[in-house]
Amino acid sequence: MTDPRPPEKTGVVQRLVAAPREVWANVRPLVAPRIQWKSAFQPQRQDPDLRPVPLGFLGLIALGTLALMLPAAHAPGRTLAWIDALFVATSAVCVTGLSTVNIAELLSPLGHGIVLALVQVGGLGIVTATLALVMLGGERLSLAQEGAVAATVGRLQRARPAELFRFSCLVVALVETAGATALFWRLFTTQPDAEPLALIWLAVFHAVSAFCNAGFSLFPAGLLLWRGDPVLLGIIDGLVIMGGIGLLSLVNLRYFAFWRRDPRRRGGLTLQTRLAVATSLALIAVGTLAVLLFEWNRTLAGLPAGQKLSLAAFHSVMTRTAGFNAVDPAEFHPATLFVSLGLMFVGGSPGSMAGGIKTVTLAVLLCTCGAALRREETVQVFRRRIGPRTINLALLVTMLATFIVMLGFGALMLTELGRPASQTAEHWLGLAFETVSAFATVGLSTGLTPLLTPPGKGVVMALMFVGRVAPLMLAVYLARPVKPWHIRHPEEEVALG
Repeated sequence: MTDPRPPEKTGVVQRLVAAPREVWANVRPLVAPRIQWKSAFQPQRQDPDLRPVPLGFLGLIALGTLALMLPAAHAPGRTLAWIDALFVATSAVCVTGLSTVNIAELLSPLGHGIVLALVQVGGLGIVTATLALVMLGGERLSLAQEGAVAATVGRLQRARPAELFRFSCLVVALVETAGATALFWRLFTTQPDAEPLALIWLAVFHAVSAFCNAGFSLFPAGLLLWRGDPVLLGIIDGLVIMGGIGLLSLVNLRYFAFWRRDPRRRGGLTLQTRLAVATSLALIAVGTLAVLLFEWNRTLAGLPAGQKLSLAAFHSVMTRTAGFNAVDPAEFHPATLFVSLGLMFVGGSPGSMAGGIKTVTLAVLLCTCGAALRREETVQVFRRRIGPRTINLALLVTMLATFIVMLGFGALMLTELGRPASQTAEHWLGLAFETVSAFATVGLSTGLTPLLTPPGKGVVMALMFVGRVAPLMLAVYLARPVKPWHIRHPEEEVALG
């Protein structure tokens, strides 16, 4: 049967509303086609979803900003502007240590606890956070997820991601507990009349901040109060080095029984562990010698030789993205600041709390240059060969980091032109120092961070965020399996130099 009801008439308004949709549906394939690269010579692959990485850090920063804006987080009679709260939260989550305000004087104990919690979560990094979410959700890690984790913290034959997560959490708990215990013992020994609970809080805060390479301190002048105690500085040095050596190296050292004579029972060190340890020790030595050379008769004048060596080594270690200072960087010789720029740019080791381009990246580049000078076709070190893909990744990371630093430095030159931050004694060298310190998540400053204009604070926050998130995103993105093309074009040489 046919429907006796007449068809509904479409109104003029409805037709006008539907007309643009119909036109766009017909025109869209011409002006905005959905391009899908399909080739018989290149198999398809699904790229990893990188959105959880920046969104997770942004959510944590937003939560930390709101928490720091609470009146209970401020000291009595003090207030915190929203941009300063955002800056401190970004610096804590990115474990940098830069601050536009003195958190020791402006924040209450609750505020200090919020900063410490942000540092701890940010220091653990996206690797353990992602593994925790997957394991709590009752899911197993896929091969793609395991590849992303391996690309971020490194590859080790005997350690799977789930084991790595448990071991990393155990290492963090043990190292921070041991560091806090050592700091409390030393503080209680030198200050027997002090309140024990206050000393415990000081020890815990600085132990977590040191191991996470954050550089936040509860003292208004940093660790200048401890500059005369080599034991306290040595404990901080040890925590920073362990936090910056990388999870892979700690796991590898866990299975390496160096005291055994039988090589089969002793185990072995991976190439990444060897490069990370060797490069870290070499950079610490170079930084120590540079500080002794340029600061012997300046900031270190009049001190005993042992204390000079302790302070020089402390600053060299802190430039590896820790950020504590026992000597005011504003008083350093420009040559010391220049050497510190290079050390900060390199940073720590892969899979660690530290930032920078990483020690292994520098080692690969140096080995590649050495092989080119010796006219060797392959790059070999420690009786192992480094593949072309690793060399290309090292070049990519270095070039990308250089571009970001130059872009950030140029932005600060524009925002701070004629402003107090550009009129300090260091002039533009201070801005360059601030730029590299922010990108490498170091936290050292020549004192111009509180002098930054609001746009300048935004630039520094962006550098801290990019410096923390970009390496993680790049590592996960490049963890995709490489599927070479089946067609190769002819090779042709070009002139260089």
